[in-house]
Amino acid sequence: MFSSHQSLRRRTPAQGIERPEYIAHLVDEYYTTTNVEAQEQVTANLANFAYDPINWPYLLQAEALDVFTASLESANPHLKLHGIAALCNICLEKSAVKFIREHLKLITDLFVRTDHPEIVLHSLTLFYQLLESEDLDRELLLVPAVLKTVQEWRQKSDDLRIVQLSGLQQVQLTKRFTQQDLEQFARFTGDYNHIHSQDTPVEERRVHGALLNAVVAGIIGTKLPGPGTVVLEQNFRFLKPCRIETDTVVTVRLMKSRKISTVEYDCRQNEEVVFAGNAKLLTRHQKTDFTE
Repeated sequence: MFSSHQSLRRRTPAQGIERPEYIAHLVDEYYTTTNVEAQEQVTANLANFAYDPINWPYLLQAEALDVFTASLESANPHLKLHGIAALCNICLEKSAVKFIREHLKLITDLFVRTDHPEIVLHSLTLFYQLLESEDLDRELLLVPAVLKTVQEWRQKSDDLRIVQLSGLQQVQLTKRFTQQDLEQFARFTGDYNHIHSQDTPVEERRVHGALLNAVVAGIIGTKLPGPGTVVLEQNFRFLKPCRIETDTVVTVRLMKSRKISTVEYDCRQNEEVVFAGNAKLLTRHQKTDFTE
């Protein structure tokens, strides 16, 4: 249950310590104590405080978020767990989102490397809350290492909480565009721009942007969401040139599955995004296996 200031006053004894002062005391204790069990108790208490929005200003004022990230960097699995649980609890606070964005690599590295199911569970919950809030650039979070780890946990875990949270539906394939692909596409579309032709040095030659989008459309129409899907609206950006004879990883992610569904997609070469976008779709509900 969330608290009100009135209920906090009722629960605080007449001579008792005020909540902001107590939280600040806990933060100080984390840094000054040499007792590991005391640190574990401190971080557990701070994580519990982070659950209630009424405490968020006090945690920010006491710089408790630094304690949470310090916990993630420790070798102690209990501290790691308390740190990620706390960030998960406070991640909808605007200032906390900015802080999390600045420390996102630390968080995702923990997720990718851990074998602790509870840390995975809190990490997944944190990721989904950030995605739903739309306060974080999705491209920063949905990097290949994170997506791969999500799928691995989905397949290997027998914890239903993890399986359900890691059910991020996506299809991914790798293509290697050739000059012949470009010439066939040019004949079909009439786009004989020299930047796609052998008149341009191969290291400067570009794959047609519309060809990239066509590959994405093929995934949407046949695999995710699948047959019967109609694209209603698209927004996309060409961020870098897409080169021929280079592995191109094409990923489509189903973000919301309803009658009007949404997908996000990107194409990457050498871990760099060359093409990215999103689309609204009119879909038919059907059972599909997205484990590929």
